[in-house]
Amino acid sequence: MINNALINPRSIVVVGASNDVHKPGGKILKNLIDNAFKGQLYVANPKQDEVQGVKSYRDLNELPQTDLAILAVAAAHCPAAVELLAKQKGTRAFIIISAGFSEENEEGAKLEKQIVDIVNSVDGCLIGPNCTGLFVPGARLTTATRLPFLDASGGS
Repeated sequence: MINNALINPRSIVVVGASNDVHKPGGKILKNLIDNAFKGQLYVANPKQDEVQGVKSYRDLNELPQTDLAILAVAAAHCPAAVELLAKQKGTRAFIIISAGFSEENEEGAKLEKQIVDIVNSVDGCLIGPNCTGLFVPGARLTTATRLPFLDASGGS
């Protein structure tokens, strides 16, 4: 189910954000910064105090309420992060970039089911896992690799 927290979030946390813009968590954060996301932007990385100039929360428990969580961490860490964010931080939209779920094996399928069950229990929205995310121009939100300029005239 698409919800307002997904298409018009007031706050976003990038779980697994990185200073390395070649890593998914680094690229996503850079896109949000470069596109001047209009809301509150949070970063969660257990090894950093700051990532790309944004304060990093080493512990998800310390995060404020967050509308949308973008996860770019190992599949094994996703269910616990989703549960904490959904049940303690009021997060109602999730984009999981991470791979290693039902597309890989039975254990991954179990992790994916856990996540779906948690998100459904709070009437949330889930994009992914193992996806590039989405592009919402009005919210200045893109989790995908930068989109190329499109020529509306049809020329190249």
